Amino acid sequence: MKLKEIQLERNAITNWKEYVKRPARDDDYDTLLTESCRLMEGEKLIGVYIVLPKTKETETLREIVKRIDYTKNRRTSGLTTTSKVFGYLPREIIRKDYCSSADLATKNAKYHAFICKFGETLTENYKESCPEMFEYHESITKDKIKPEWTINNTPYTSGIINKNNQLNYHWDRGNYKKVFSNMVAFRDKVEGGHLAIPEYNIGLEIADLSLTFFAGQEVLHGVTPFHTNQGGYRYTLVYYTMNQMWKCEDVSTEVARIRQRKTTREKNRLLRQQGKLSEDDDPVGGLRKKVKDPKKFKNYNLFAELGIDRKYLGVPFTKLPKYIQEKLVHYEQKERKE
Repeated sequence: MKLKEIQLERNAITNWKEYVKRPARDDDYDTLLTESCRLMEGEKLIGVYIVLPKTKETETLREIVKRIDYTKNRRTSGLTTTSKVFGYLPREIIRKDYCSSADLATKNAKYHAFICKFGETLTENYKESCPEMFEYHESITKDKIKPEWTINNTPYTSGIINKNNQLNYHWDRGNYKKVFSNMVAFRDKVEGGHLAIPEYNIGLEIADLSLTFFAGQEVLHGVTPFHTNQGGYRYTLVYYTMNQMWKCEDVSTEVARIRQRKTTREKNRLLRQQGKLSEDDDPVGGLRKKVKDPKKFKNYNLFAELGIDRKYLGVPFTKLPKYIQEKLVHYEQKERKE
């Protein structure tokens, strides 16, 4: 399908603090794009916006996302969302020390399988609309991530379904840079809810059955206010590739690692109770201290595995953002229990 190309100019935004983590507004841009198009900055492809035709597959997926039981979650950026994750997840010390399938795969395998299968349809659109970007994305996924941790026949490892979320301005975190995420939308009886991209002075309508490819890691974006009428909804499914999935070994190695980590934790617990575990060796000790030389700190990688920016290693505990304090306290409590 031949798409109309729209040339854009990137605005030099100097007042980032006025945008970051505040709600997006319709007056943050001058042009609202409603038709399928390719977004270009000179010869560089910035993104693609396509309105898909209604099919049996899309309508089945619509019913599935409406039936899923969603939960409130806090992202690593601090944003709170009503959502459900699918695909695969990397190790995360605060919850689990092993790579795994998303919770949805266990609680509703049929729904999870269909959502992942739909990724193949999006991948075909990705390949057709952004061939060079797709080829690069596919190559780094194959090069860095084992096939058992990717969604079949796609370059993606994971995804998230957002339910009626008006997300403040943010950059996506934890995903591969210089590649596109795929986002498909389902909506009905909703007014507003556009994707604002102030750097390029545009908004995308995000119509029902629209498919958007863009680099959410690099481009600031947010959702404008929307009103949901009775029976209305706004869902977006975003498929992406997570950075930390490169650490995932084959399944048998992951199982062996789980056993080894549990053994180490039990040993540390006993030594701690006996007062024989030094502060330098204690995975809990030192979390609330100001770290002068993060590279010498034995838990330097802990913050990365908890999804916390390492710049906070040098910040006193009491001055950390509340959501980071909660993560560290949760981890400390878990360590002491185990």
